[in-house]
Amino acid sequence: MNIQEQINIFIVDDNKIFSMTLKASIENAFENVPIKVHLFETGENCMDKFLQVIPELVILDYSLNSESPDAVDGLRVLSKIKKYNVETSVIMLTSNDHIEIALKSFHHGAADYVVKNGNQFKKINGCISKIFANKVLTTQNTEKAKQAIEQLIATKERGIQKKENEKREAASILVNIQIAEVEKSKLAAEEKNKNITDSINYAKRIQQAKLPKKEEIFASLPDCFILFKPKDIVSGDFYFFHKTKKEIYIVVADCTGHGVPGAFMSMIGSEKLHDAVTHNSGTSEILKHLNIGLKNSLHQTESSDSTKDGMDIALCSVDLENCVVKYAGANRPIWIIRKGFTIVEEIKATKKAIGGYTEDNQHFESHEIKLQPGDTFYISTDGYADQFGGQLGKKLMTKKFKEILIGIQGKPMCEQEIYLDSFIEDWKAGAEQVDDILVIGVRL
Repeated sequence: MNIQEQINIFIVDDNKIFSMTLKASIENAFENVPIKVHLFETGENCMDKFLQVIPELVILDYSLNSESPDAVDGLRVLSKIKKYNVETSVIMLTSNDHIEIALKSFHHGAADYVVKNGNQFKKINGCISKIFANKVLTTQNTEKAKQAIEQLIATKERGIQKKENEKREAASILVNIQIAEVEKSKLAAEEKNKNITDSINYAKRIQQAKLPKKEEIFASLPDCFILFKPKDIVSGDFYFFHKTKKEIYIVVADCTGHGVPGAFMSMIGSEKLHDAVTHNSGTSEILKHLNIGLKNSLHQTESSDSTKDGMDIALCSVDLENCVVKYAGANRPIWIIRKGFTIVEEIKATKKAIGGYTEDNQHFESHEIKLQPGDTFYISTDGYADQFGGQLGKKLMTKKFKEILIGIQGKPMCEQEIYLDSFIEDWKAGAEQVDDILVIGVRL
């Protein structure tokens, strides 16, 4: 980036340490650019300074009320910014990766949306580069054209340049034009990449719409949590909920792959699971029906050309009235922690996946578990335990995961979700997330 005129950037965040760290990140990333970064803890302070400076960019936190509950939130500040100067670009920050927050931000005029997930500084700097790319390109091309014209005028006025020099100057002009075309092509490629990302983001909206609404789950299982952290924009993990007059079905599933391929599998798996639950009541029969349905949908046979994609799953049928949980699993266990105890009871799954190499007549063992009020059970995919991090950069592992769950039994389920989310983010310490993460906990 090479801009001669000063660019003013406002950072509005009530977390002083985060703001100062972000300021340093921007200044380091664009050390050759005349950027001045202004820090504000509240939206009110930002707007007091706004009309005096008219910044080119505002990096705005969605929630601004940690220090003062009455502080104006990010959406209201965003609306005021766009009212005063529609040309000011706004990047919205949030700690929660919820599609509703993203949609609200874009609806109010945000240019981009970044989640504080450990990789936010790199993403923010990338957003800044894109926002000012057109201005940079215009400035560079104007300067190059000006220099070329000045060279030609000087040559004609002096009249002492030889033809060979004129050819070299013409070649230099041609090179400048070619460079400009390359830069335009680069911008076009970035725009295509943006369009692809936008399409994947829209696919995320479709995938989110197919997932059961958490409000419906909490209405039937009020003392539970769902921690869902896709590795990419879309996910190969999904959760499922179905309620009948007598039972509540709650499921976690981990499809082959992640990202777009995993998302395709999750959509097929969710549809076939709904069909299996609709036509069967027993957990073992449901998984057998699902196995056959998924293989038929993907036309899986013994042929070497056939796809071998499938999924691992933990399926629970909950009878709240009698405190009975029926469980069946394909490579994913159920963990139980009884009230007042400090051990994790594990019921292992059948060591076969749904689909892929699994035979049509595969039996999935079903277990009936008698629980008491206050007992808790957990089902999850393998993403949480497989995450690399910590001081040695190793996997968290199942043993450590169980120890964490035992240590948070005194917390309400909603606080357990917050703790588990915070712990895995600290554990990653900026490292890349290796897989989709899905953990469900239910306390009777």
